[in-house]
Amino acid sequence: MDEPRREQILSLLAIHKKMDNVVLRELLFCSTSTLRRELISLEKEGLIRRYRGGVVLEVERNHVISTRYRENVMIKEKEYIAEIASTFIGPGMSLFIDSSSTVKALLPYLSTLSNSVIITNGLRAAYELLHICQSDTKVYMVGGEAIKDAESVVGDYGNEFLHLFHIDLCLLSSTGIDLEGIYEANFAQALFKKKLMTLAEKSLLLVDHTKFGKKHAYRFSDLHSFESIITNEEPEKSYLSLNIEFLY
Repeated sequence: MDEPRREQILSLLAIHKKMDNVVLRELLFCSTSTLRRELISLEKEGLIRRYRGGVVLEVERNHVISTRYRENVMIKEKEYIAEIASTFIGPGMSLFIDSSSTVKALLPYLSTLSNSVIITNGLRAAYELLHICQSDTKVYMVGGEAIKDAESVVGDYGNEFLHLFHIDLCLLSSTGIDLEGIYEANFAQALFKKKLMTLAEKSLLLVDHTKFGKKHAYRFSDLHSFESIITNEEPEKSYLSLNIEFLY
């Protein structure tokens, strides 16, 4: 595996949720002491919980996962999704990008756009865009309540501000997707994304394969409301049978 060891551990736990130390050590080709040091470090960051003989990733349903964790898992998958999504964007467009780590993988492509408008509710995304975008591209930050774990801003405070823009394309991710709809783990995030979709000409959903089949408390859209759903693997046949464009 090409990833650093800590990212390998997080990637494996994102899939299996709970793993024995013996299995982890064999998969990572490392010693017991090396694995222990990595796990202690990750536990101190609040990303995992160790128990006797193993480790578990505790991500409760309807819990907002920290940005620190999300940016260290499924890295290649998110880059793959971003490459597909980049074919929908071009110079002179007005774009909204959410605060998700999946959509944030688009930043290298956004840096090449000229004469564009980029609106975001991502605190870190806005900061990075200011440093990488072309000089004739404008970056706008939505006002509202700042959510620590998501490093984003949400709420009704920015609604009138958003109405000042014509949004060509809205790029969103989610915490879950099933045949019944698209979900968020946070009510304010769900309302905010629902509002954005009504203002944008078109919306794209960017989700990796681990989000399929996951349901959370807050449903902000159905699948048909998106122009396309972009992922990194072929979805199950039950999704492909819908009259929706899946790109992978």
